[in-house]
Order: sequence, then C-alpha cells, then structure tokens
Amino acid sequence: MGRLGTFRSTCRLGLLLALAGGSEAVAMAQSTSGATCTVRIRPREAADYDLSTEVTIHGLVEGWEGRSIRIRLAAGVLRVDTGAWNTSGLFQTGTPLEVLASRSVVDGRQRFLAREIRHAGGVLMIRDAFGTPIQAGSL
Repeated sequence: MGRLGTFRSTCRLGLLLALAGGSEAVAMAQSTSGATCTVRIRPREAADYDLSTEVTIHGLVEGWEGRSIRIRLAAGVLRVDTGAWNTSGLFQTGTPLEVLASRSVVDGRQRFLAREIRHAGGVLMIRDAFGTPIQAGSL
C-alpha cells in the first residue's frame, strides 16, 4: 500500500471520528517511520471554551439575566454564561460562589463561560474537563 495508502487510511479514520461527533474521541495513527501520533478531536460544542484562558471568579450571586448568572465582585457585577443550565432555582441572591470559567473577548466585550460553579452545597459541573457542555439535568 505504501505511504500514500497509509496516509489515506489515517485521513479516513480522522474523518470518520470527526463525523461521529459524540463527546471526545482519541485516534492513534501509525506513520510509516514507526512513530505513533495521538490526535484529540474535541466536539463542536466545546469549540467556544478555551481551557488556556480559565480564571476563577469569587463573588456573591446578584441575580440572573437570560442564561447568565450575575456575580457581584468588589469591582462591580460580572455576567457568567451558564449555557443550558438555569441556575435561578439553585442559588439564592447573596449566595457566595466560586466559578471556574473561560474568559474571551467578543466584539470588544469580555465573555465568561462557566465550567464549574462551586458553592457551599457542592460543585455544579456545567462543562467537563475538556470544555464540552454537560446536558442540564443529566447528572
């Protein structure tokens, strides 16, 4: 089959894994030189979450706005997107929270996407360790 055949097989495998979707897929491919390469394919839903920009936010619940929770900080109020999770029934106003979130800038404005919300009662997982959203109510 040669190098071209191996390359085509590897590309087909990658394409099949990408089309399969699901949570996370890891593909192992062998090159002709005998070295192994690992390819990690993140689902499309995780594309907007950047693990390298994670920050921890400490504050008090001030309220809710759409699918975002407003958190009171010393410097003001910060909106944190909770995705499909409706947290309005989970926390009372004034509840202290610690939120692990990815920070990005969209159209010149900061945007925070929650991955974990830590509170006195435990931890609410919004996204998994790779940034893929967890379905609301699936836990």
